[in-house]
Amino acid sequence: GDQRVLARDALVSHGLTYQQLMPSSLRAVTGQPEASATSDRMYIDGRFSRPRLLYLGWDVGAWERVRVVAGNPSYSFDLKPGEDLRVMVSRTFADRLGYKVGDRIAAAGGAPAEPALRVQITGLYEPVNAADPYWAPRARILHPVRETVGDRDPLEADAGTALIDGAAYAMAARTPGRDFTFSWRFPVRPGAIGASGAREVAGDMDAFRSAVQGRTGMFPCAVVTALDDRLDAFAGQLRTAESVLALVLGGLVAVAAGVLLLAAGLLGERLRPVLWTMRARGASLRQLAVPACGLTALAAVPSAALGYAAGRLLGAGPPQTSSIYAVAVPVAAVLAVPVVMVLRERDAGVGSSSGRRDDLVSARPSRRRFVLDALLIALAVIAAVLLRQRGERAGTDPLIAAVPVLLGAALAVLVLRAYPYLLRAAGPFLRRRRGAVAFIGIARASRQTLVGALPLVVLLLAATVAGFTATVETGLRTGQERASWAEVGADGRIEAGPMDEAALARVRAVPGVTGAVRARVITEVTTESNTAPMTVVGVDLAAYRDLAPGVPGIPGGAPAALASPLAARTMGPGAATLSRAGMDPIRVQSPGVIEHFPGQSPGSAFIVVPYKAVAGATGFPSQVFVSGDDLDARKLSAAAPGRGVHLRQDVLRTMTDVPMVSVVRDTFRDGSLIGGAFGLLAVLLVLVVGARARGRTVAHLRALGLSRRQSRRLALVEIAPVLLCAVGAGWVLGLMLPEITGPVVDLRPYTGGHAVTAHVPSLPALLGLLGALLLAAAAAVAVDRAFDARPGTVLRTGDS
Repeated sequence: GDQRVLARDALVSHGLTYQQLMPSSLRAVTGQPEASATSDRMYIDGRFSRPRLLYLGWDVGAWERVRVVAGNPSYSFDLKPGEDLRVMVSRTFADRLGYKVGDRIAAAGGAPAEPALRVQITGLYEPVNAADPYWAPRARILHPVRETVGDRDPLEADAGTALIDGAAYAMAARTPGRDFTFSWRFPVRPGAIGASGAREVAGDMDAFRSAVQGRTGMFPCAVVTALDDRLDAFAGQLRTAESVLALVLGGLVAVAAGVLLLAAGLLGERLRPVLWTMRARGASLRQLAVPACGLTALAAVPSAALGYAAGRLLGAGPPQTSSIYAVAVPVAAVLAVPVVMVLRERDAGVGSSSGRRDDLVSARPSRRRFVLDALLIALAVIAAVLLRQRGERAGTDPLIAAVPVLLGAALAVLVLRAYPYLLRAAGPFLRRRRGAVAFIGIARASRQTLVGALPLVVLLLAATVAGFTATVETGLRTGQERASWAEVGADGRIEAGPMDEAALARVRAVPGVTGAVRARVITEVTTESNTAPMTVVGVDLAAYRDLAPGVPGIPGGAPAALASPLAARTMGPGAATLSRAGMDPIRVQSPGVIEHFPGQSPGSAFIVVPYKAVAGATGFPSQVFVSGDDLDARKLSAAAPGRGVHLRQDVLRTMTDVPMVSVVRDTFRDGSLIGGAFGLLAVLLVLVVGARARGRTVAHLRALGLSRRQSRRLALVEIAPVLLCAVGAGWVLGLMLPEITGPVVDLRPYTGGHAVTAHVPSLPALLGLLGALLLAAAAAVAVDRAFDARPGTVLRTGDS
């Protein structure tokens, strides 16, 4: 504020000067400066139900966005000395407070040196477009707002801004003792700040603030903006999203690579007799590479290129480097498989004809495999430890992002080690049973080669990704629900003035309200030994817990009083007496400690006492916690006038409507679906590729008396060990991952700062897991039915 008079041209000029002081990143995202001059608050003379405040505003942009609906514009260029200042007010202001065109208002300044002022209302106006973002920070110009005045005994007042023209502003500003505040607002253009530029804008904001404060030649100015807090909140959300999505996408890439490796391995098994024959007839390794590598490349490379092109054409967003890596890594892994196939035949297949079994139960892992398995487990443990040490600074580090994959692979190694022993242990038990289907099915499952066991690894990784995403998504949803309960305190909270039983009855009579609990709020309370102010909240805790059991942090067996940590330190040990003017002293002894209570600022000093302890204190504001469905904020506000109404559904909607939340949730949902689809694809690949050989075996068993129904059961028993071991182990690991990766999976930026601790899958996720298992079982039965062959068409004379 300053008594200096700035003309319109000077206001515009200073705005452009400040714009030039902006770093380039800020200039790129902000619009043209919007200049205005607003007087200090003035108290309107008169007797009213609550005090009334008046501001004078010279706002060029506002004049251009309103239309006069009654009277005339408030032009003061021909105003004579001694005449009342001409002003315009909004129609809403006039209707609510009882003013009309021609009324005169006397207003006195808040400071003794500021002289009284008389104004005349010459016109009423309405906004041309009430939804224009221009009005968001200028609500007082459109309608009266509630403001708190007074420090020791705060009161609510109705405040409004009256529009004046440049001549009226010049006359008022020249009056000794009357100050104006000059503002140059730079609106941020919608959609101008992207994820990539948010950090740069946040960093340049401090440089702009220093440049404005260090500028000389005019009265001191400061940068006042909420952009810092919003950018900090966005940075936290972006950091969490990048970390969590990197974990999910890394798992999906690993599952996709596993499916492709499985397909390439199955192709290699089909080509192995051909390559062995070629090698036995004198073909070189280079000649073997042509059919092996050529067939794989012919299938993988065009498919990868077409898939990437389809993703680009679908308009999923700008090109990402990570997408190229996600495509290149699986393709490279698939192309490496033929090389292994060719090198395996370098001995001309001699070892292949030795009759040595290489199934899971009979094979003996080599020392090399033992060392590789130990290195993989050690790498997974090291990555998990590094992730927890680095915490939220881990970001998208490749090693950190690979933690789910490494842990899943390490667990798969352990499961593969234990899998043969489980099958061996089941054999003798099933041999003693009357039916032969279970024994034959387990025996056939034991004859699977390492390539046949690869679906176990793929299914385990897919189940890990699905379990992790389902658990985190449920935790996010539950955390936002808990945060909305903690912030509002019930389905609705009314910030009301002094209330009696009649006002409480009006609240309970509002349609949709099923219950209401009143709390009396007394500020500026002190103790006899400490003058630090505290807030006393008088409420019936038992009734409140019954009304809103979803509010976290409210102890069940609470003592007579609860104090915040700051209030407990202020009162000190032992008993304390709380007092202030207008209330009877309250004796508090050994209160319990509570971190948060709805309606009180985090970290503030407050004490919750029984309502009967403050029932005799009248004239203090109240809070009313209400429960019910489809609550109407306007009806609640009319029943108990005050500062406003807070609805839990509105708070929850504010949290869930954040664009970044939609991105995270969509990724979680898609990750679960894609992981499940890859797992089912792996099962289907194994079933289809081995269907012909299995059909021949079943035909032999059919000749020995196996029925069609037993054939279907045999198909289920064969696939059950892999499904149960892989999906069970992977799902358990997925449920544990949020705890293992706790510092990275920090969802507090999406829950208003409230910690998310409940990591359990939801019922739809469990039903989805059961559905995936049923689909895999149905696929086994369907493939068995599709490749069912009659014994007479398979067996030849002499077959045994």
